[in-house]
Amino acid sequence: MSLQDKVVLVTGGAGGLGKAIVKACLISKAKGVVIADINEQLSKETEIELRNNSESGRIATFTLDVSNESSCAAAVDFAVRHFERLDVLINNAGIADGLHSAATCEKDEWDRVMGINLTGPYLMTKYAVKHFLNRGEGTGGSIVNIGSAASQRGAMSGVAYTTSKHALVGLTKNTAAAHAKQGIRTNIVLPGAMQTNIANSMPKNVDMEKLAVLQQIGALQPGLVEVDELAKTVVHLASEESKAINGAVVNGDNGFNAF
Repeated sequence: MSLQDKVVLVTGGAGGLGKAIVKACLISKAKGVVIADINEQLSKETEIELRNNSESGRIATFTLDVSNESSCAAAVDFAVRHFERLDVLINNAGIADGLHSAATCEKDEWDRVMGINLTGPYLMTKYAVKHFLNRGEGTGGSIVNIGSAASQRGAMSGVAYTTSKHALVGLTKNTAAAHAKQGIRTNIVLPGAMQTNIANSMPKNVDMEKLAVLQQIGALQPGLVEVDELAKTVVHLASEESKAINGAVVNGDNGFNAF
């Protein structure tokens, strides 16, 4: 798989799965990769680390708040100005919720999770697609959204996270259908349990009873998903080798979806 001459923007690219995706893009010969993350310090540390293993100038960082429309528009503009184009958007940024049901979830928690997990991908998609379309007919573009096992289930998390990840499937399919004729592809990967930093985004008032249930469910899963392996799947979907794949929901959970 190759991203030769492609420019990629990865939201939440400073750590966890996002960092693994950035590395995989560089290995796949991407022309340039933008690490777009709200954590400016971590972004710089990741850039320095990866620069030691790649050609200088192929990585850039942008401090991004995906819940802010102006920030999302500026991120796409930055990629285009820095690398002269944008070909691939990876909507990876996301946060966990407090595992609360509709009866116990506070609106502040709901709004925060929706703002980052759903509004963010919508806004980034909006401005990326506008750029793809403005380049002219036949130039295409690729978007890969990062969902969750919770995108297909109701008991994997709280109401806010679960709803946001279900809705992300809808955003994926609608964008794929709306822009298929322009050669713009949009797909979504649903990772299983991984060793990433998303747990750090959990609020302090976690529903401990629900957490205990999730730990029991987790014990049934066939092992943690390796982030580097999942990153390869993301890159494959983003590349021209997946040209026929559009609007697909791809499970990356070691087969947990089959149980």
